[in-house]
Amino acid sequence: MSKPKKLLTLLIKLFIFSCAQLVPKKKDLWVFGAWYGQRYSDNPKAFFEYINENQKHIKAVWITKDQAIVDQLRENGHIAYLDKGYSGLWMQLRAEFAFVCQSLHDDLYPACISKKTKVVNLWHGLPLKKIMYDVFGEQTVEKNIVGRLFDFLSPYERIRNDYLLATSTETQNTLSKAFRLPKDRVLITGFPRNDVFLKEKKNAIKSVYKCIYMPTFRGGIGTECDLFAQYGFDVEQIDGTLKENNIDLVLRMHPVNKPPEYLINAIKNSSHITIDSTADIFDSIADYDCMITDYSGGYFDFMLTGKPILFAPFDLEKYKQQERDLYYKYEDVTIGPYSYSWPELITRIIEVRSQQLSANYEVCYEQLTNLFHTPLEPEYRSFSEKLFYSLSH
Repeated sequence: MSKPKKLLTLLIKLFIFSCAQLVPKKKDLWVFGAWYGQRYSDNPKAFFEYINENQKHIKAVWITKDQAIVDQLRENGHIAYLDKGYSGLWMQLRAEFAFVCQSLHDDLYPACISKKTKVVNLWHGLPLKKIMYDVFGEQTVEKNIVGRLFDFLSPYERIRNDYLLATSTETQNTLSKAFRLPKDRVLITGFPRNDVFLKEKKNAIKSVYKCIYMPTFRGGIGTECDLFAQYGFDVEQIDGTLKENNIDLVLRMHPVNKPPEYLINAIKNSSHITIDSTADIFDSIADYDCMITDYSGGYFDFMLTGKPILFAPFDLEKYKQQERDLYYKYEDVTIGPYSYSWPELITRIIEVRSQQLSANYEVCYEQLTNLFHTPLEPEYRSFSEKLFYSLSH
């Protein structure tokens, strides 16, 4: 973008932000956005659907950058607008609450959101890896003259959260520190997306054991994440072994990553290895019998199922040095034995499929679940319901 266009954009945003301070907020108008405006997923989606189904007096509006999402939601009877369209801008200007899972800047049009609108960051998972200020510290852009000038001219770009969600006292402490937010603003309600684990499932007889592999992100947005060939992922051999043992293996990359092209081509003829690229894995995650991960906080969610979780820290030391450090000593918040290659991991999956879990595994599992999850009180039917009443009272 040329300098004149940048200046014009800045002036337009400043004008909108100034108007946002004057526009009265409409009670019970709530706006939602997620994943850079590109996905209908995660905690905002789950809470949006809860509000539409259970709190009819709330006008819930989904804001996105994707016209396909607008069309999809409208077909389902929901309200949705593009973030920079006239109606989308007006809804954001008038909103009483704004819900995001990355940041106000990423998921909505921040110039529209004044300080009179309460920003609730539902976030996108419990952190095993360090996040926010615990990674970057106080941004250096705020410590020099140019940075302070930018901050002054772009007040809508500042990090702002009025509330965050936690799942226990332990996670409340971590998130409070990471976001520089008082503990009383970090609400222990559980995550709306975890409502899927509370729903009763029909005990259908299953012949195939379903495993999902969910590694954490690496690199920047849109980069390939290759944790396969270099760690012994022989497609033909693994597919044959899985077939012999009636096991399906689903590979799910982190939303900011994509699988390597050679892997996509290699598994085209596989009968028991697939790649999941759906918008929201929480639409189906409760259907899996086992989860495999390395450092993804997704395993904290999966603990609520009580089903096996396997850990494959192929590159632990490299990851901590080149990507991000962890909040905990890895061995303290995960359960071994660990797998350091795909052949080891496939053997471990077969063992778990045969219910070969030690008593120590089950004890550790229960201890970690109690540490990271406060049980839902009987007066609430879901985590979403608890969140709603926490915000309403």
